[in-house]
Amino acid sequence: MATISDPSSDDIAGEVSIRSLFESFRDSLDQHYDRRERIVKASRDITALSKKLIGLAHRVTQKPLKSILQEANEKKDEISQLFKEISLELQGINYYRYHKNISPSIQEFIEAISFLEYLQNDRLITKEEVENEFKDETGTQFLLITDEDYVLGLADLTGELMRYAINSVGKGDHDRAIKVCQFLRDMKTVHPKSPLGRKVDTIRQSLSKVEDACYAITIRGSEYPKEFYQHIVSEHARSYEYVEEEE
Repeated sequence: MATISDPSSDDIAGEVSIRSLFESFRDSLDQHYDRRERIVKASRDITALSKKLIGLAHRVTQKPLKSILQEANEKKDEISQLFKEISLELQGINYYRYHKNISPSIQEFIEAISFLEYLQNDRLITKEEVENEFKDETGTQFLLITDEDYVLGLADLTGELMRYAINSVGKGDHDRAIKVCQFLRDMKTVHPKSPLGRKVDTIRQSLSKVEDACYAITIRGSEYPKEFYQHIVSEHARSYEYVEEEE
């Protein structure tokens, strides 16, 4: 009578080893997706807060800049704390693996702080100054900022400057609109091979809208009272007003 031999200990050990290997893969994937979800959620929260920060900055045509900056610093602290939490998830190679998930929020924040810098000092924020926003109390950089994040954040800034200039004309501050127009012209002279070069069309469109508003006041203003064109531009500006997302 034939007998069935028991599985050898080597076979059993092999099955256990394979099972353990797949369980390890499963746990690794679970950790990856959990980490990614935490990063994506925090990134969305940062983007939303940065948009609110931009909306706050646009109130400068209605409120004193000093009070705007006081509120802005509080929002910046809130955003900075979220970035610090994200940085804990990005240790070692994880930064490069998940950078695409946080890049939009970084660029949105750069857009916000660069707009505030322009309102305060009439100049473009430097990359070093941006990096300082991502340092802790000891001066340690807790999140790396790529050149691409920096320049693409500045490209988005042009849209906010366009809205600011149009709103300034609507409020009767024609000199400010002309100053913004020149600033946008300077930004347009960017090397086409830089990351910003990919958004040159966006810069041109923003500049064109500001130039149209300045033209209406400066050139055509002699034909009709400036208040007439100011009213037209003011109505036109309503389509560019920044609407904050609901809390």
